[in-house]
Amino acid sequence: MEKLPDVIQIDVIKEKIDKKEPPPPPPETKAPPPPFVPPPDIVIQVDAPPPQNTITTQSKQPTPPPVSSPASIGRPHVCGDDYYPAISKRLGEQGTTRLGFTITADGRVENVHVEASSGSERLDNAAVTCATPWRYKPAVREGQPVAVQWHTEVKWVLH
Repeated sequence: MEKLPDVIQIDVIKEKIDKKEPPPPPPETKAPPPPFVPPPDIVIQVDAPPPQNTITTQSKQPTPPPVSSPASIGRPHVCGDDYYPAISKRLGEQGTTRLGFTITADGRVENVHVEASSGSERLDNAAVTCATPWRYKPAVREGQPVAVQWHTEVKWVLH
């Protein structure tokens, strides 16, 4: 065994710290502009201009005398099974055909035409055929029969 010296020496060794340079300052930013607030609307009330005298003329055209409505005569003006096309029945075609025509001064129907289709040309043609023989008591103006334009709808419904 060997005896160690009685004195123990201790040294404190300081750690070397490298000095770092501080980071550069952040770049300068411009402050955002203040929010835009539109100026208030200013309404200045002004007196209305004085009324100006104007002269208006009215035409003195006589109002035509009223025309009475025509009235159907004879058998009812419907297009029944007699006019329903057989192929349309088999295909289940239904709809409404709007017809326009002229009722003459003697009560006959002329110029029958389709104004709005039922969706089936067969049904539309059958409606024209059905309406052609219809008869009316003509419209009257000042006691005299007159021709008028007329409209009707033919409803095609399978039973």
